[in-house]
Amino acid sequence: MQIDFEDLATELQLVHTGRLALRPLSLADAWPLWAATRNPAFNAGLLWAQPDNEVQVFERVDAIMQAAQRGRLVAVSAVCKETGQWVGLFRFQPYAANPAGVEMGLWMHPTFWHGRVSLELGKACVNAAFSLSSVELLVGAAAPSNRGACQLNQLCGMVPTRNVWRKHETLPDVELIEHEITRAQWMAQQAEQAPGKRKAFEQ
Repeated sequence: MQIDFEDLATELQLVHTGRLALRPLSLADAWPLWAATRNPAFNAGLLWAQPDNEVQVFERVDAIMQAAQRGRLVAVSAVCKETGQWVGLFRFQPYAANPAGVEMGLWMHPTFWHGRVSLELGKACVNAAFSLSSVELLVGAAAPSNRGACQLNQLCGMVPTRNVWRKHETLPDVELIEHEITRAQWMAQQAEQAPGKRKAFEQ
């Protein structure tokens, strides 16, 4: 199975929630991402070192955009509907350990770490991955110490499956917990959350 990342990227531009909308990543998004990297807690969850200057962030965003334009991954920015303020960067990319899987990743601006904004965005993107593409397996990875990211994966319907070691760009390998959800599991969750099902359960 091969995911059409270009088609998924186009479809994701129509995805929105009560507070958020998605749009293609742009170089201008490097500015709020640079601001986010000034927070040590933001950098602690990344597999790359805190950048020393804005140019390094622009180069990273440009590399992501280039890969997206070649159809190797999907990269979209989440923004506030009312203000257009940059909320975070969400990516879908091939999962190296399984050709049938897609790995998701989120870089969330610290301004939006509260108010369940990340959960709103995470659920929307998980639902979009299964409803707008043929993906059969969705994976999210986070460091065991990053309790917020691990909890987000689980609240999005994923279950922890294994501990793995990933390469860091400048530091020793990093231990991560991988969380997974299959299409069958997602469909079962959707059925459980259907209005009629909830009503019957509440009675």
